[in-house]
Amino acid sequence: SKVGLKIYQSKVPLGATPEYLAGHYMLQSAASMLPVMALDPQPGEKVLDMCSAPGGKTSYICQLMANTGTVIANDLRADRINAVVSNLHRLGVRNAIVVNYDGRSYPKIMGGFDRVLLDAPCSGLGVISRDQAVKMTRTVKDIMRTAHLQKELLRAAVDAVDAKGGAGVIVYSTCSVSVFENEMVVDYILKNRDVKIVDS
Repeated sequence: SKVGLKIYQSKVPLGATPEYLAGHYMLQSAASMLPVMALDPQPGEKVLDMCSAPGGKTSYICQLMANTGTVIANDLRADRINAVVSNLHRLGVRNAIVVNYDGRSYPKIMGGFDRVLLDAPCSGLGVISRDQAVKMTRTVKDIMRTAHLQKELLRAAVDAVDAKGGAGVIVYSTCSVSVFENEMVVDYILKNRDVKIVDS
C-alpha cells in the first residue's frame, strides 16, 4: 500500500540492512500503524505520544506531520527511552522531543495538545500468537491492575488536550482483546469526561 510494505520473508535480517541503518524504514506490524492513521496528525500541530517506546508510532506521526509542529514522545520507563531516541535519530526526525514522565502526570507537566495518542500498556492478550508466554503469565488480577492504570492514563490524555472549538482528538489503543482493557476503559472515560466517540 501507500503506507507500508508487508514482508513475508527475507534472506537477510531486516533490522540490519544498510537501508534500515540509514533510516529509510521502520519495522512494525501493520496493526501498529492503525492508531496513527486514526489519529490523523496534521502538519504544524502539537501532538503527544503518551507511551511512545520504542518509537515506531512516534516516527510515523512525525512523518505524517512532515517533520513540522511538535511531537512530545513520552515514556514512563527510562530504560526504553534510548530506543525512542535511537530510532528517531536514525530516521531523521527533527520535530520530536523525547521525555521521561509518568503519563498520568499530564497535563500538570504540559497541556494544550491538538492530538494525543495513548497506546496504553496492557496485558498483551492480543499478541498471544506471537508470544505464547503471555497466556501462562497473566492473571485476572494483572488485567484489573492494568485496566485501572489505563483509565488513569486516558483521563490524563483527555485533560491534556486543548478542546477549544471541539478540535481535540485522542486515540486510545491496546494490544489486548480484553473487554476490561478496551470497551470498559472507553465506557469509563465517556462517563467521567465530556468526550464522544467519532469515526476515524
